[in-house]
Amino acid sequence: MKTTQHWIAALVASVGLLACGGGGGGSSVVAPPTPVKLVGEIFSKTNEFASSELQFTAGYTGNVSVSRALQAAGKQNLLDLLFMFAPGTAQGNPRTSIAPDAEQRLIQYAKDNADLLTPGIRVLVADEVYWNPAAPTDSVDALQAQLTALNAAVALVRKHIPQASVGITVTPYAAFGKPNTLEFIKRAIALVNWVGTDPYWFGEPTDIAKLNDWSRTFHALAKQANPQVETWFIAQAFKEKAWDTTLFNGFIATQLGYADQYDHIIFFGWQFVSEIDLSTAGANFAPETKRLYQKYLKK
Repeated sequence: MKTTQHWIAALVASVGLLACGGGGGGSSVVAPPTPVKLVGEIFSKTNEFASSELQFTAGYTGNVSVSRALQAAGKQNLLDLLFMFAPGTAQGNPRTSIAPDAEQRLIQYAKDNADLLTPGIRVLVADEVYWNPAAPTDSVDALQAQLTALNAAVALVRKHIPQASVGITVTPYAAFGKPNTLEFIKRAIALVNWVGTDPYWFGEPTDIAKLNDWSRTFHALAKQANPQVETWFIAQAFKEKAWDTTLFNGFIATQLGYADQYDHIIFFGWQFVSEIDLSTAGANFAPETKRLYQKYLKK
């Protein structure tokens, strides 16, 4: 979920509506539950809760103490299990094997954090699967090795934290111009319970149409790959000063429109941005840009 590496969790809240039949020998029908759309923010510190401008009901962080604070505040958690892959291959590189100590660390994590591991807790095991900008490839052999490793990581989590909802994130940049990678993304989605996608724009005008098309179609692609999968839209909330503001505003307006079809939404960059200057954060946006996010801001 990070800018060039990135993010995303929590329990699904639902409401069941009971419709009672009338007349002699009446019947009752239970309507399908209506999912409550979660609004999340990616945090690094607990003091960002109070300063958040978002109506956040969920949060993702790599800091367990922050996760505990989110839980204490009544928010839904998305927990970070990216340690399942070795640090050198955790993000932005081929993950062809899990970390040598992955199972031992997972067992210890489960013991140390039992209070966080509530039924249905969302955990992230791999961020931006198949993305390797330093050495891009569409080789089936290379993709299969990564899928095998992902399958092993998912199996370990289901073995030691069976109550967890296991997830991954996908960046469109991994799939652009790579048909084999797109097919393997579908196979990865078939392995997990939830998937997030982060269609960030980095200032290149020719990328906008591709990113918009991705966001428009990814929810349906994910559901086709795995009808039970939960989808998360990871919305961009950071902007470099050099990027064209008019193009950025138009892009964000379109993206947030597409976000409506996803099960949940989480924002990256509103207060915390990794690897880039804090001045790019959404909290520092000009009023006309900030208004585009109005639906998700505190009143």
